[in-house]
Amino acid sequence: MEQQKRSPYSPDGYIVDQAQVTDIRYGALMSDINGCGWIAAFNFFKTQGNAVNAQALADELIRYSILRGLAGTDLFRLKRMLKRHGYPTKLVFRRNKKARLPEETDAGVIYYVHKDGPHYVTFSRIQPVEPAQDEAGETRFRFFNGIGGASNHFDTMRGFLTTHNVLPFALILIWPRKANCPPSENLKA
Repeated sequence: MEQQKRSPYSPDGYIVDQAQVTDIRYGALMSDINGCGWIAAFNFFKTQGNAVNAQALADELIRYSILRGLAGTDLFRLKRMLKRHGYPTKLVFRRNKKARLPEETDAGVIYYVHKDGPHYVTFSRIQPVEPAQDEAGETRFRFFNGIGGASNHFDTMRGFLTTHNVLPFALILIWPRKANCPPSENLKA
């Protein structure tokens, strides 16, 4: 009996299982090995309402990577690419146990280290736009590609980092919800 391959996509079109992205090359390797950077950009653009062509986005970001992606994606190159598409994110440093973000944060990308090495994960404010909060008053976010295959992974930033980050801190690109940015024409299929 043949097993059906799991989809890397959530029902609403986000990439939530990098291990299943075996059909998109990212430089010298396939995306299941080193594609978390472009996958984070893909999911970030989707949170902002953009239609995104996955292979085109991976090809664009690999042009600016070191060693054709063998070392993954550089955080500052990812930040510059987001800015080129109209999303000038702010880089913040947060300790895991005190990882609160500014209230106006709508979405962003976390660069942290999990048990298998450095990784990028996109997060977005839970809809509706008004923040859903936990019992301690912390804003809850939806995380994409943090737990392979989990299409509805919700947590606070502090909860996510204390559970998944092996370092005591993380670098986070944040995008304010007050920003009104039209979808980038360069992302469409």
